[in-house]
Amino acid sequence: MKINQFWLNLPVRDLEKSKMFFKSIGFTPNPVHTAATHLGSFLIGENKFVMMLFPETVFKGFTGNEISNTSKGTEVLLNIDAQSRMDVGMMADLVRKAGGKIYAEPREPEGWMYVCGFEDLDGHRWCMLHMDMKNMPMPEP
Repeated sequence: MKINQFWLNLPVRDLEKSKMFFKSIGFTPNPVHTAATHLGSFLIGENKFVMMLFPETVFKGFTGNEISNTSKGTEVLLNIDAQSRMDVGMMADLVRKAGGKIYAEPREPEGWMYVCGFEDLDGHRWCMLHMDMKNMPMPEP
């Protein structure tokens, strides 16, 4: 079996506001779905990872499950690779301007990573980090 592509589906309360949020923080609208009014789709990163946004009722129909309450718990943490510390700070600014919430201000917690944690409009948690691999601690042999 060969897996050709992987994509992320997220439930959202207000599709149009969520589409504007992700566009505002620099995600690229997926040209395949630019005219769609019933979903949102974005391409992330050089490999064009696909993220799909669906209204909560549609998403529940796919999963046959209730939507997780993101104000009470975190089901997944979505990480974005940054090319520099400056990119991390810029993302924090973009998220604030777009209406998202910073839950972890940009910081260097371990001496080799510079990170910022944020929530999108629906409380999904994201982390943008720049890793200085030359300073990453190596395990003892």
